[in-house]
Amino acid sequence: MLIHALGNSTEVDNISKFAKKKNIILIEDTCESLGSKYKGKHLGTFGDFGTFSFYYSHQISSGEGGMIVCNNRSDYDLLLSLRSHGWTRNLSYKKKIEKKYPALDGRFIFSNSGFNLRPTDISASIGNNQFKRLNNFKSIRKKNRIKIISALKKSNKWKNQYKFFKITKNVDPSFFGFPIFLTKLHSKRKTKLINLLNRRGIENRPIISGNFLNQPAAKLYKFKQLAKNFPGAQKVQERGFFIGLHAKPISNQNLKLIVDSLLSF
Repeated sequence: MLIHALGNSTEVDNISKFAKKKNIILIEDTCESLGSKYKGKHLGTFGDFGTFSFYYSHQISSGEGGMIVCNNRSDYDLLLSLRSHGWTRNLSYKKKIEKKYPALDGRFIFSNSGFNLRPTDISASIGNNQFKRLNNFKSIRKKNRIKIISALKKSNKWKNQYKFFKITKNVDPSFFGFPIFLTKLHSKRKTKLINLLNRRGIENRPIISGNFLNQPAAKLYKFKQLAKNFPGAQKVQERGFFIGLHAKPISNQNLKLIVDSLLSF
């Protein structure tokens, strides 16, 4: 499983070629990168399956829920059944199952385990409409990101306090958040900074969960690994956070608030 974080991409080209060579099923978790492209091809379409999120803070929203894509009818039928109680409704092989089980009501044959993961009509309608705006949102968020970085670096308070997300080569990113790393010199001030952003109404989050081995939920799985053995993830937790990128042009007032707050120390 590949996780394309915050609009960026993994080395999806090399990994997908390796997976095909070794006959490994590849799932792309593209929940944070809807609309991002690698070498002109959408992320989420390199593997056997691609997942996307329509949670309200992501690139587009249907209020909740998401989407999964696949490459062939067989996988499509499997997903269709799993999302709807394991029903055979709308499956390509529905009639074959009905002939095999003539004593059952063809409208209510369950051939698989399943869930109830169907979107409501309202959320589907909202999501469908939002897709029409995706490219525009993508463009605006890119411009907002550039404006924030430019304003920070032009400020007389700028002393390289932060490092910014490097976009993977050949990637056309679709952002929804703006990840920021405090430099090592300033990393001990992160808690005070986060508290200040909260007080000023600038919403922020950890980058995913930081080092997940520090989370209490990790204890449920009895991992043998230790958090300290993953210094990259620990660095993300200790020095990283992200703020949002609006899907409308950032106002000068909000730009000033963000820059003044980030450079307040």
